[in-house]
Amino acid sequence: MLTGFLHRLYDAAGALAGVFLVAICVIVTGQIVARQMGTIIPSADQYAGFCLAATSFLGLAYSFRGGSHIRVTLFVQGLRGTAERALLVLALATAAAITLLLAWHTIGMVIQNFSRGEVTSGLVPMPLWVPQLGMAIGVTLFGIALLEDLFCALTGRQPAFNAAERELEARNAEGDDPPAAS
Repeated sequence: MLTGFLHRLYDAAGALAGVFLVAICVIVTGQIVARQMGTIIPSADQYAGFCLAATSFLGLAYSFRGGSHIRVTLFVQGLRGTAERALLVLALATAAAITLLLAWHTIGMVIQNFSRGEVTSGLVPMPLWVPQLGMAIGVTLFGIALLEDLFCALTGRQPAFNAAERELEARNAEGDDPPAAS
């Protein structure tokens, strides 16, 4: 039940990341059109940057669960069994600890900027916590996804990212999808 809820949450964050990606396109296109008409959209670059940050962070958990994150597998290629699982647990535990520490401090930054009423320095001021919120939510969800896969690895089940990677490899081997760019 909790896993299903988390997966829907990761999917929703991934969809929201896509919305922000489209927003970047709209903002940049609008700025191009405005410049052709001899004017500008105030703070367009700033808002596109905020959308980029939201896209990047909100998409972390979704892409991790889908096996889309780049991993360096040089050290685990030849490992099997207990050694492979131990290295997987160590990597997931380290990544989860670092990510959740970042999430803790990011949430603290959002709360601090909200309570102080800080605003951005662009032509159109905006409460600073608003663009920071996407980062806080995204990195927190990523940390939770890492913990979820760490729990799977510790209990002898295959982590979701690992299953997704193997599924992608199988599809690529069958020729259904073109190989991923490296």
